[in-house]
Amino acid sequence: MMHISKNSVVSIRYVMTNAKGLIIENTINNNPTSYLHGSIGIEPLLQAQLEGLKAGDKKAVYLKRESGLTTEDFIFEVIIDEVRAALAEEILLGYPVKLNPLRCDANCDCYKATS
Repeated sequence: MMHISKNSVVSIRYVMTNAKGLIIENTINNNPTSYLHGSIGIEPLLQAQLEGLKAGDKKAVYLKRESGLTTEDFIFEVIIDEVRAALAEEILLGYPVKLNPLRCDANCDCYKATS
């Protein structure tokens, strides 16, 4: 099983709350968000806290105001849905892509950005 490391594509869902417990964002019931670990997809401070996890892991990840990135503390309850090796195209682009099977043939542009 692959662990989160540089140049892996990571799919996550999360609940973001502030220090008072107010839910700011909740993606638990949505499609996972994917990012290229080690790129600018999400804040490096948050990425560092996910390093070494694998699919199925859950972790509380913190963004503290002392970091200088925010004016208040935030907690992300993160679920790791998938970890896979990045394709060469993804490393070059700096973000995940996925195949578009409806347009894929020998002369097509098979890749499109994921959301």
